[in-house]
Amino acid sequence: MKLYYYFLFRIYWFFRDVVKEGHKMSLFSTSIMSIIILYFTLYGIVGFVYFFKAPPSFNLGINYKFWIVSFAVVLWLGNYYSFIKPRNFLRQDFKKDRKGGLIIIFVLLLIGVLFLIGANKNREKIFQQKRKVSIENNQ
Repeated sequence: MKLYYYFLFRIYWFFRDVVKEGHKMSLFSTSIMSIIILYFTLYGIVGFVYFFKAPPSFNLGINYKFWIVSFAVVLWLGNYYSFIKPRNFLRQDFKKDRKGGLIIIFVLLLIGVLFLIGANKNREKIFQQKRKVSIENNQ
């Protein structure tokens, strides 16, 4: 939990110091940025599980955008009211140092690279499955 609080602390102070936002706007920006990163992290994990485990066990149907946005909104509400609004991450004894900022940047780059690798592998798997089905249908 302390790692997530530090992550929120660094995002908050980025918006306070670099972007020069006020306190309330920085809290809102922190909640939006943290949920975007959390969403892509969870999406990447689901992608890797799908790639290494089995075919999809759930089908979102035709209206999949609604379900994706709904999940993101529910995730944002939970994150905001559990972690951001109580401001516990600001009450921790964290310091703004260069090393911590570099670690956060490294973790974000790692998440991005893993997301791209997972998306590419899943695309290859889907292409092979469709190709296999089309070959079976032609025979």
